[in-house]
Amino acid sequence: MNFKFNVVLSDDDYLELNKFVMLRSHYGKKQIRQSRVIACVCIGVMMALLLIGGGFTPETFLTIIPCGVLLGLFIVLLPNMMSASLKGQIKQMKKSGKMPYTPSSVVEFLDDSFTEVAEDNKTEMKYPSIERVSVVGGKTVYIHFNSLAALILPKASFESEVQYGEFLEFIKTKCAAVDFYPSKK
Repeated sequence: MNFKFNVVLSDDDYLELNKFVMLRSHYGKKQIRQSRVIACVCIGVMMALLLIGGGFTPETFLTIIPCGVLLGLFIVLLPNMMSASLKGQIKQMKKSGKMPYTPSSVVEFLDDSFTEVAEDNKTEMKYPSIERVSVVGGKTVYIHFNSLAALILPKASFESEVQYGEFLEFIKTKCAAVDFYPSKK
């Protein structure tokens, strides 16, 4: 079965992809977990050194308590900090010129490959290049090639609910890792 979509993307679509990858996806959850572990180890070592160097005195504990509070805040606020950093990076990219996504393209899925045709380029890829597919809230389909690159298919690109359902069944036959995520929390 062949599918052809006219895809129109905005800065918000690109931002949502990056926020999803960074905070909710298979890739992002692993990165957040690693960042939290590294922070715990670093601050834990610092707290242990303070205890060893200062002894178990009230002054040492008054120094350690803020470290623990900062660690707790870091763990809780890490997703928000990462999201704010991402928004800043995207603003910077926008100021510098070209955004790293194609605002308007035609994407065609054939039996053995898929093609994205934009104003200034044409990309053809085979299905084995797809690492995973993420379906987010029934609104967007992200076709990931790796942790940094993905094809965005907003629901508006589909002609109908039937076509959307048929495409999801089709893409499941081409990629074993198809993950469904609820709408944004």
